[in-house]
Amino acid sequence: MKTILIALSLFFNMFCANHAHAGTPLSDRLAVEAGVKTDIAKDLSQPHTPLDTLSGRTCLDGRSVDGFEGDILECWSNLECPYCGIQEPLQAQRDNPNLCIVVRHIPSDEYGESLKKALAYEALRGFSGNAAHRFWDAVLPKTSLGIPVPYEAALQAALQEAAIAPEAFADALQAVAPLISADIVAAQSRIMSTPTWILDGIRFPACDFTAAELPTALELARKTRAGDTDAQERVIGIITRGLLNEALL
Repeated sequence: MKTILIALSLFFNMFCANHAHAGTPLSDRLAVEAGVKTDIAKDLSQPHTPLDTLSGRTCLDGRSVDGFEGDILECWSNLECPYCGIQEPLQAQRDNPNLCIVVRHIPSDEYGESLKKALAYEALRGFSGNAAHRFWDAVLPKTSLGIPVPYEAALQAALQEAAIAPEAFADALQAVAPLISADIVAAQSRIMSTPTWILDGIRFPACDFTAAELPTALELARKTRAGDTDAQERVIGIITRGLLNEALL
């Protein structure tokens, strides 16, 4: 365990973390909507090519992005943001096998150990998806009753559950470091809050969809990219409500 913690500390010192936070209430709805419209216009002006940008990644259920023929969604998260729970994305992945949900990380100094947690989560996924997801669920701060398990204790439990040797885990940390680094770079000036979903190339910042809501939001994103103005107005409303910390759908 000491070897693992030392390795995590070394990787933590190698990276610069970005600022990310859950949706913050704003007083001027019209100003928020104007900003949302501008961001959607930017997103629609760019081609959506997830097979290129996410090559080498895996879906939440372990399938490869490469060659995937369904919809590929990005879920940008911070493992110390209380709105970034793993259970709803996991349920959405189970309920919708035609979807590939790819977790991407935007750790930050503000959230303390978020970078170490992101590295540990991705390293654990290489051995056991179930152990990795339980680690995420254990260390995430809770919005209501419940206190997150201390990081070191949660990691040790995950390593024991999956029977992972410390040396092998240290190697896995080194292997996933470039992935987290690539996420940090890709998030710059694009991902400003967590959780942020990217559906058909459209960013939905501060939107923590339930498993049941995600397919509806995806369909609206598809229609918006196809030029449906009614769908676009609904997308604007969803994103605005997310930024204002209101009910999404």
